[in-house]
Amino acid sequence: MVNKRGLSPDEYFNLDPDVLNMLMIYDTFIEPSGTQVEMMKHAYQCYYTTISNGNLTSEARKSIKVQDFDFLDVFGDSTKTVAEKAEERKSKLKEKQSSDITSLGQSIKSQVLGKKQSGN
Repeated sequence: MVNKRGLSPDEYFNLDPDVLNMLMIYDTFIEPSGTQVEMMKHAYQCYYTTISNGNLTSEARKSIKVQDFDFLDVFGDSTKTVAEKAEERKSKLKEKQSSDITSLGQSIKSQVLGKKQSGN
């Protein structure tokens, strides 16, 4: 609203700070063409398009979440900063990689031990 109305620099800088803050909050979170609303719309469109795909198995359909399509992290914890969210994503990725490597090692070990026992 602030940008679309085309306030002149004088009008913009002479606005009461509380009014300017409220307008910025409205622009960001409430306005139908705001970034938050557009991201939610996009995420839900992708989600419904994906789950309506006839080629998906029921397990895959159940595992898909709207948050999987939330590229701006609108549905996430809003009390965290962008840097904190990025750090959390990195740590989750490292944890997942570590657990994947561990599970792969365990499956290889069980296969090798199974072959040795059946070969004796």
